[in-house]
Amino acid sequence: MDGAVMQSFYDLAENKPTSIAAVKLLVEKLQTTAQGSIEYSWKRLVKGMSSNRKNARQGFAVALTEVLTQFPDIKVQDVYSLCKEVNLPSGHVSQKEIRDLYSGFVFCVSALQRSGRLQDVALSLEVVKDLLSILSKKKLSIKEVVFKVLIDVMDSLPSEKIVQVIEFASEELKLGWVQCSAERLALMSYLEKRDSVNAGKIVKKHWNFSHLHHPQNYENIATVLRGIHSEDRIKPQLTVILNSCASSSYFKVKKASKFFFSVMESGENKNTVMFTMAHFLDHLPDDKIESFICKNMSSYLQKPHPLVPDCLASMTETVSRRVSSLKDTDTKLSVARSLLAMTPRRASCLHKVLDSLFESFSSDVTEDCISMLENFFIEPKNETSSKLTSEFRNDCLSWVMQIIKHSSSKILHQFTKFLFIYSYFEVKGECKEFPEAKPPSPKFSRATIDFCKTKFNSCLKLLSSQSSDEDSKRKGVAEDGRYWIYHLMSSSLLLVTNEQFPMLCDITGFEEWTALWSVIDEVEAKSPESRSSEEWAFELLFLHAGILFFDEQEQARIVLNDVFQCYEKHKIGSGDDWKSILVDLLISILSYESLMLRNVACECFKMVCHDLDSSSIQLIMTALESTDNDEETGEEIEDESGSDESEDGDDEESSDEDEEDIEEEEEEEDDEDDDESEEEMSEDDAVVSKVQEDKIAGSDNESEDNDINLSDADEEELKKEDIVLGAAMKGIMELKKEKQMESEQKAMKKIKLVHFKIKILDFVDIIIKDIGFSSTTMNILPKLLQLVASPVVSSGPVYDKVLGIFKSMFAMKSDKLTIDFEESLKSDVPAIQDLIIKSTNRKAQQLAIQTLFMLCKVHLNEAEPKKKKRRLSKKVIPMADKIHSVFSPILKDFLTNKNTKQDKNLLFQIIERLPIVRNNLVQDVTTFINQDATIYSKMQGIALLQRVLSFADKSVHPSQDQIMDAVCNSLSRILDNEKPSPHHIRECLKLSLKLQTVFTKLELSINPLNNENRKVIESVGVVDISAKFPDLGNLSMKILSAYK
Repeated sequence: MDGAVMQSFYDLAENKPTSIAAVKLLVEKLQTTAQGSIEYSWKRLVKGMSSNRKNARQGFAVALTEVLTQFPDIKVQDVYSLCKEVNLPSGHVSQKEIRDLYSGFVFCVSALQRSGRLQDVALSLEVVKDLLSILSKKKLSIKEVVFKVLIDVMDSLPSEKIVQVIEFASEELKLGWVQCSAERLALMSYLEKRDSVNAGKIVKKHWNFSHLHHPQNYENIATVLRGIHSEDRIKPQLTVILNSCASSSYFKVKKASKFFFSVMESGENKNTVMFTMAHFLDHLPDDKIESFICKNMSSYLQKPHPLVPDCLASMTETVSRRVSSLKDTDTKLSVARSLLAMTPRRASCLHKVLDSLFESFSSDVTEDCISMLENFFIEPKNETSSKLTSEFRNDCLSWVMQIIKHSSSKILHQFTKFLFIYSYFEVKGECKEFPEAKPPSPKFSRATIDFCKTKFNSCLKLLSSQSSDEDSKRKGVAEDGRYWIYHLMSSSLLLVTNEQFPMLCDITGFEEWTALWSVIDEVEAKSPESRSSEEWAFELLFLHAGILFFDEQEQARIVLNDVFQCYEKHKIGSGDDWKSILVDLLISILSYESLMLRNVACECFKMVCHDLDSSSIQLIMTALESTDNDEETGEEIEDESGSDESEDGDDEESSDEDEEDIEEEEEEEDDEDDDESEEEMSEDDAVVSKVQEDKIAGSDNESEDNDINLSDADEEELKKEDIVLGAAMKGIMELKKEKQMESEQKAMKKIKLVHFKIKILDFVDIIIKDIGFSSTTMNILPKLLQLVASPVVSSGPVYDKVLGIFKSMFAMKSDKLTIDFEESLKSDVPAIQDLIIKSTNRKAQQLAIQTLFMLCKVHLNEAEPKKKKRRLSKKVIPMADKIHSVFSPILKDFLTNKNTKQDKNLLFQIIERLPIVRNNLVQDVTTFINQDATIYSKMQGIALLQRVLSFADKSVHPSQDQIMDAVCNSLSRILDNEKPSPHHIRECLKLSLKLQTVFTKLELSINPLNNENRKVIESVGVVDISAKFPDLGNLSMKILSAYK
């Protein structure tokens, strides 16, 4: 027997990949061996089935299946006979051995079945009889596998042979419901389905009714399922039982639901409970889902039972899947309505079900669903406490925000108006102009109103991104050409004069708010087509400031005053600096606490950024730099850029990640506070001890007897001590409170700084996307690179935002690449070169080098001849020199500065991406190597030359002599050392040999070595180190031979 075959038997018990490979090897070897080897193999496989080694049964079963499939000459009867002989226990054996033997038998039968060789009916009936005998054994832990294999074998039998199976199992089946097990019930269910006539006789006589799954038998079935122990695994049996029950012509939802709940109420095996429920829901018609879930389940969930919380938590996923798969929209709405009616009492249980249900709503049911949720928000059902009512109302608004993405702009505007009314007005009665507004019952809590304002801001942001049609570039505009928020402000005019809608806060200086309309009407007097982008921006600012009047009046007045002044300058055309004033105003708005104003500032900036002057851009970059100066050096600002989005609720996916970062920041601050508190406590103890010592010392001085203690003091003196200690502790507590307030103020300052910085970077992103990769962009990029390289912002939201700006810039199309290479080379490139040289931040270096690559790419594309065959000309050399001048300071620092902060991979990228500079780089590197430099620096240059040659570039052919001179110069310097490095020698020799190999491959001529270089190469073979490292001498001989 081949050794590889023998080894494969051991590998069958290893992990899955090894086992599969062993099966393949075994079959391949057996196909080329004698019959005796095949017989030995299948017998060994059958005997190995009962092994209790890990993975042995699975591996041997797969191998036997494959062997039986590939070799049809093997007699199945012989295989089964051996299987019974070695795997069916006889005599006295332990319980563990019985389990192993029965497992081997079942796996062997499974292999026969899966191979397709179990075709003989008589043999199949014999197998069924043996499996039934095993299944009848008590305390058998593998009944699940036995039953599954039994079903597989019986499925292959013709229907007329099922009667013989009934005869085999008749004694067991005639016991009926008496001590009925899941296996007996499942077997009877299967046989009744296959042979209803013969099996029906037994059912009618011994199972109470003519049909096993008659509704009158549901209680008996439930009793069997409830009796399944928690450790039992009976998935195949349950599948047969429940499928037969659901497919029965007697299936009735009402009675079946009682059966299901009776299993849940007292079933010990939770897997059985969940499996039963899942099958029941899957077979339940859509029109019965509402009745079952919302009525039967509701009444059941109110029953106090220890299994309820666990079962409900497990079944949430199944119920969610089932209700989300409903096709009929009316049924979905009906289910949602019924679930909402009982949610306040069980919000934590069915919240996920409702989430899945509302997520599945399509656009055709959005309006009805929103209306339903609005009604529940106004008047919740079945409220049990004010807290639960408030939570339920918040949930309703969150669900609307979840499904609002499917809706049209009109529906979004209607819901925004709904939120506006309940955020800023108290609804006392109904009104024809606002039919959606009804008096809430019970009244809203302060938390509900605040949450409503948050969602209102979210909807305003969503509205600002809507367009009137697919071709329109103007966002936030309705079909009539006006802003959606304009229609919202128009509604507010009616609301403030309606007695049924008193405002929640009084507007002082109402004249300023009404004066807004004269300016808005002035802008609206122009047609949408004739308005400039600046006029659209001013109108948007005016409208949002008008909305802000209902919430933050003082801030709204400040904004309005500034916007009015800027608008007047724009309108009368006084001076050219009005745009700088507007940009300055938008920057100042970013520092406001109002989320609504911060969001609208970005929208307005998008409208006016297309022709910003240099002074306006400088204002933005100055604001960004000022935030850096406010940061404390060395402190990392944590992520709270998502606070804007987190206030919005569900606006953007990134809000979840930002909130997690905020939580991490708070946890770190808490840890710091804990450390501080520990230090303060130690200080407190010291203060108290000092006070005690001072007082004791004072009492000693006042006493005539120096040995008097506090215990000797009278009651009056002790009271004085208590007063002093109390005053000291009060001072300590006040000091701690002041420190805590200072810490909180610092944290809030950090939060505001990051808010501001992120919004400023949004402005920068807008500018770059609008003007593309231009000279103005190159003026901005060095400051962004400095921000990345800053240790204060080495990670977090600001860092990620800057990376996003660079990523979008690198992905720009050719029409956005408008930079002037010559101008940037003089004004902007030096700053980027300086950053690469001085910065230790690898990411900043990488972004800077990619920026230079992009600049060179634009220049090369501009210089490339259009519609002509590319050819070498005199212009190539100056172009190569210009491109090389972009990187030459970086190369010089890398080679000459022993403390350089660069990595050679940056230079490798230049060599790889810009072939045009390779020859220039070779000349610079070889010139440097030939100078009096350190060996380490020379070897850095050798590494660069090796990288150049790895691209087999013809452009470096003229520099072959310089390369060889540089190599020999380095070799000579290395060999002069007392202890020359064999590695350095080897690298130099390899470069010389690589030069010859590359040029030979390119079919270019190779210059012979001059006498001086030849002597250096020859000297390598005679130095002492060559005796220790013979490969060095061999390399030198190869080089001398190659350069003849």
